Amino acid sequence: MPLLAGKTPPILRCNLPELEREVRQRIPDWAGASVARAGLWIEPLADTWQAELQALASALPASAPLVVVASRPLARLLPERRSWGGQPLGFRPGGISRLRRGLRGAGLVLEASYGIHSAVAIGLNALSWQLAHLGRPDLADRIHFAARLRYCAEGPLAVLSTVALLIARKESEE
Repeated sequence: MPLLAGKTPPILRCNLPELEREVRQRIPDWAGASVARAGLWIEPLADTWQAELQALASALPASAPLVVVASRPLARLLPERRSWGGQPLGFRPGGISRLRRGLRGAGLVLEASYGIHSAVAIGLNALSWQLAHLGRPDLADRIHFAARLRYCAEGPLAVLSTVALLIARKESEE
């Protein structure tokens, strides 16, 4: 969110109607297709991601950040995600890798990549729930807090998460 804060609203592309209300709570005003100082792209879709990326890259000035939030295949395990529509690019084999290459091709440099809601955190939360139901709330609490510390993953373990968070910055036009 600090990357998106400022006096002018960011450009936003949200391809999940189910999340628009949440996004509006956090970013009440956002720009349309005009030039903005930052961009937020939620759930690139397999059929339209290249055109959307080009439009976003064209609307961002040099050095502006683009934050991308994309579901990964593991998100299919989440009950609420199963009912959402669309064909997320991240669900496809190699989809996030194609997106990374596409960012480069559109003149955006990837600065950071994270996995949100990691498999480790999911597993620890399940273990915590089991321990609580077995009458061991003391252990359940410890495991629950251990899961919180592992909610975000970097490096190779980021692939084992439900959501990819990519932060790119538009290169200077020299």
